[in-house]
Amino acid sequence: MLYTVLALAASLTLMQAQHPTEGAHHHPEAAKVKNPVAADAASVAAGKQVYDKNCASCHGQTGTGDGKMGTELNPKPANLTSGEWKHGSTDGEIFAAIKGGVKGTGMKSFNSKLTEHQIWDVVNYVRTLAPSKSH
Repeated sequence: MLYTVLALAASLTLMQAQHPTEGAHHHPEAAKVKNPVAADAASVAAGKQVYDKNCASCHGQTGTGDGKMGTELNPKPANLTSGEWKHGSTDGEIFAAIKGGVKGTGMKSFNSKLTEHQIWDVVNYVRTLAPSKSH
């Protein structure tokens, strides 16, 4: 777990320092981070609760990017149901985007608001919104 935390810290630093502002892209260091939380029913349910409280206002109740607060953002919040995620689609990349935020967007860091376990639960929940992809 310590290796995961250190690798993720390094990848968050790289993401912020070298973050492209346009187009889809990947974050190779974050992509290497494996999800330590099983995507079981309990994790998905916990992730939905965290999502509803912290994410739905921008990403919408169903994840389509149509939340009330998101209408004022530029760029608009991601449509999490499309399976096409601009900032990477691996569990590690999604975790890094939630934990560290996304520079140049309305996606703020949840590092101080959520525990790492809660973020992994959200990753597991968000996976249920999009077409199945490899993690």
